[in-house]
Amino acid sequence: MRLKTPPQPLVFCFDGATALCGAVAEIYRIQPKTPSALCLWRGKYILQVSSGLLERRRLAQAVCRYGECLGASPVFYAFCQEHGEEISGDAVSQLGKALSKYGENQRNPEK
Repeated sequence: MRLKTPPQPLVFCFDGATALCGAVAEIYRIQPKTPSALCLWRGKYILQVSSGLLERRRLAQAVCRYGECLGASPVFYAFCQEHGEEISGDAVSQLGKALSKYGENQRNPEK
């Protein structure tokens, strides 16, 4: 059986940059090329992550150590993006690479 539409993206909320960075590093480790977006709304970081049905639970469990999973809430994310400040249209790839040891080794191959 095939779904007619892809699953809605998961939305996460983080209180600070440290929690956000920890969560993004986990997501990047699990699924580095996952589509994502990040915005800042009312002092909280709101991260939207698209993933297949098989990976959703694993991602949610890994990220919930750092922040709150709001579930499949693309309308809420769109509201936060519109009324807040958009930070990145590809947060997991951009921030995750910068945070990962792999990214550090690519920048400094002599280490």
